[in-house]
Amino acid sequence: MPRTLLEFFADESGDYLDKMERALSTGPTPDADELRRFARALRGSARMADQDAIARAAGAVQAAAADLVAGKRHWGAELKGNLESALREIRGLVDSVKSPPADIAKRAESIAERLGDSAAPPPPPKDDERFRRYLGTELRGLASEIGESLVILERDPRNREPLKRLLRRIRPLRGIEGVDEIPAVGPAVTALEEVILRIADTSATVGPGHLVLFRRARQALDDVATELIRGEQPSGVADGAVEIEDLKDQVLETAAQRDITWISELFHDEPGPHIEECPMAERGAGSWEGFFALEATGSLDTIERLRAELAHAPEGASRIAERLTYSFRQLRERAVTFGHTGLGRVARRAGAAVRASRDAPPWRLQAIAIDLAVTVSALRSYLEGSEKEARESALQRADDSLEAATHPTRGPTVDIESLLYTAEDAVSLARSLSSEIAGLLRVGAPDVDRAQGLLEEALGLIEHALVRTAAVQ
Repeated sequence: MPRTLLEFFADESGDYLDKMERALSTGPTPDADELRRFARALRGSARMADQDAIARAAGAVQAAAADLVAGKRHWGAELKGNLESALREIRGLVDSVKSPPADIAKRAESIAERLGDSAAPPPPPKDDERFRRYLGTELRGLASEIGESLVILERDPRNREPLKRLLRRIRPLRGIEGVDEIPAVGPAVTALEEVILRIADTSATVGPGHLVLFRRARQALDDVATELIRGEQPSGVADGAVEIEDLKDQVLETAAQRDITWISELFHDEPGPHIEECPMAERGAGSWEGFFALEATGSLDTIERLRAELAHAPEGASRIAERLTYSFRQLRERAVTFGHTGLGRVARRAGAAVRASRDAPPWRLQAIAIDLAVTVSALRSYLEGSEKEARESALQRADDSLEAATHPTRGPTVDIESLLYTAEDAVSLARSLSSEIAGLLRVGAPDVDRAQGLLEEALGLIEHALVRTAAVQ
């Protein structure tokens, strides 16, 4: 791993640890929600930096804080001492990240155990074959109910009947002893209940984030149900539970940050005219068009980050692809809402290309991510331009660049002479290729031939960029 990346991780982790320590010392009781949030951020940063042991320890702190927030654990001297000790030890692991101790995994597991987060899957609630099959049937019924609800909610996001039926299915399950302890089942059922209650409390519309969470919970419940119906002990995949927790947190945090103006507030009893404040314009956008550019640029920043992550990190490719698809969908919805149908069409095609290959081998998703570099660059050019011709040209480049992503049978070799990339696009694609080359060389048995071919392609792109730059000058 490049030294600079380790340095960045160490600096970022130190900041998170400082904030967690402050959250523990806010008064007689800690700011448990802040502690949970920064522990989750540290765990995510550690996973991105391939520091699994630190991610494990941070996850244990996050779990303890989440229990405090939910009222499942009570604050006391023992828990406070364990958390303070855990943060000191995690800081020590972060400080030694360049030369990690041989027993780093054992130390991390020890931290987790002291905080009550054992990695060993607990036994099934009852070692009775008939009970397992009964529970499996109930979980299968809940999974089926989620599937039927998804069909309705995708068509009518404000329909509350599917959510009510889901709660009626969930609550009897929560009363069965030990159900919350089954890996993946407890997090899935808890996430569903919390998110549905939040939707009811805020009168929110069911959005794409909710649907992604519902689909993931449905899959987890269906997998466990199959094992139980067969009479097997649930295997439980830790990553599945973590993913569901992450999705739940993202949905709840997004809902908390959203400013809602009720439609009834826009109607007045007395005659007009009436002037309404527009918070969006006050954020520095200055106009609706400026606000759209601000929002769309934010979406493209997220898309670029996920695209780069997917290009050089095949681990968790399917999960990243799902988030990337969702981000393209957000961009499309914003573009269509503000009258930029051409940009919305490109965003829809790009999201469809990622979604169609979500279950493909990681190398295929990596190839799509690399192809999308030029698309994202062209969409930025569209936002930065104001002339009609410049925007049409940018959309044409984005459309052309999508051909590679939408044709999976296309060969990996690109004929540089046939490309009409701008210098900016060529450099952007060359950077993406360098990330893929680094990924190929980091594996145990590197594909040297493919790496060499990609290197030649990257050098050709740089040469092309230099020629284009000289031609412009």
